[in-house]
Amino acid sequence: MNKKLLMSTIALLVLSIMVISPVKAITKEPYEAHIEIDLVDSDKVWDADGIRQIKNSYWSGTVDGTLGPGIFEAWFKHLSLNLATGEGTFSGKWLLTFSEGTLAGSARGKITGYFLVSGTFAGALGTGDLEGVRKMGSLEALINPTFDHMVMEAEGTIIYPKDF
Repeated sequence: MNKKLLMSTIALLVLSIMVISPVKAITKEPYEAHIEIDLVDSDKVWDADGIRQIKNSYWSGTVDGTLGPGIFEAWFKHLSLNLATGEGTFSGKWLLTFSEGTLAGSARGKITGYFLVSGTFAGALGTGDLEGVRKMGSLEALINPTFDHMVMEAEGTIIYPKDF
């Protein structure tokens, strides 16, 4: 191989690395949080045909994790549980509030063994300093027998925008 061609190629590679490296890439990191929430209000709670239904419920409590301590609010569209089998489902929306801003998203999943909650979450609606932040992952929780208190562990990935 020609020595001039080899030197030119190396020089171009070094120049390319120097030009590209100052551009800050999206930062992707592990995410985790501990959440404790209480049922504040629900539109309807009833048992029918062996199924406990909780519709349009509002839950509030605390979160502490990767983004720091804050307030966690959840609006479950539904929580339903088969009282004979202990199986059920849930879906809803959530809002995290920190001094830097808010981050909102949704979650859904299942209930097994009467009190074990598991599912997935995703959020990308940030305000303030959290604008452009996205997070997604899985959650596991225990809900108490009266369905008015939940302790949750969430883990997954948090993605910060280029200019974060």
